[in-house]
Amino acid sequence: MSPVSRFLSLALLALAGCERGPAPGHAVVDFRHTRAPVSSPVAAWKDDGVPADELKQRLEEMSPALRERYQTLEQKREYVEGLARFELLVQEALARGLQNDPEVVASTKRALVSRLMRAQLDEATPPVSDAEVAAWYQSHQDDYVRPEQVRLSHLFLAAPRADAARGETARVKAEKLLAEAKALPPKDFTAFGRLARAHNEEPRTQPLDGDLRYRSLEELGRDFGPEVADAARGLLASGPGALSGVVRTDAGLHVLQLTGHQSALNLKLEDVREQIVNRLSQEKRTRAWAELLAGLERRSGFRVDAATLSRVHVDVSTPMRPPSGPPPGSIPAPLPSSPVERP
Repeated sequence: MSPVSRFLSLALLALAGCERGPAPGHAVVDFRHTRAPVSSPVAAWKDDGVPADELKQRLEEMSPALRERYQTLEQKREYVEGLARFELLVQEALARGLQNDPEVVASTKRALVSRLMRAQLDEATPPVSDAEVAAWYQSHQDDYVRPEQVRLSHLFLAAPRADAARGETARVKAEKLLAEAKALPPKDFTAFGRLARAHNEEPRTQPLDGDLRYRSLEELGRDFGPEVADAARGLLASGPGALSGVVRTDAGLHVLQLTGHQSALNLKLEDVREQIVNRLSQEKRTRAWAELLAGLERRSGFRVDAATLSRVHVDVSTPMRPPSGPPPGSIPAPLPSSPVERP
């Protein structure tokens, strides 16, 4: 009996008759091209072959343009012979024991993990329900429905309306600072920020270089006065970088610079359904993968010996050694966004 036949016979016996499975780290793999008895083969070799119906299926899986290459008997023969030669080379590799070669084992491990990931994430992850989509939309509605927003930076000088003398002093200073701001490059927001940090008298925004962050016009009017909201509305036509004049409010004087603008947003659930489904699907996939890894670690008794690990010295100054074999496979830890409780 040939080495290949012996290998295949042992594999079949192991699959059919062994009471115990393979030892840990070992596996029985069926490398035959066709695992069922071959009927009506278009090509055959010892204990295997290519059935006519498989060839027909393979050709139908090609694009019509590619099928044009296989219209004559000789063209079909060339294709079938290519399939057969590949399988004969597989058998020869098995006969030489190359299935245990480190490169083959490493490649097989990677293929197994890739297939497991597809099975766990694509096949086992439940679909996203309409109720889950609706709940996500409701809990994140600010992402989909919001009023028009503007972003301003300001220089503020405190000067209550009732204090006329202080107001006049602040007005003179504000006009001077406005002239300095106009001398800056229009969109050099950092330069305006330095000016604000040096002179701004608003304690909430002075540490932020005068940045008011994104706010609706309604919020601007409520937080800083309707005059600020009106001034912001007037800057929109000129775009980011535009400067206001000196704006008087009950609390004092503002010099405003427009730094950003967001149009109103009003996306309905149906407008963003696909986006939400994709996001929730990815979260489910990530969670399923984290749960699988945690379960495998728990059942296998996986542990890290921190004391021994700490004694492994990593010397960045030593020259790189030639590789001793294929690099080992590695899977990163689950994402922190999908925590899994460990017992």
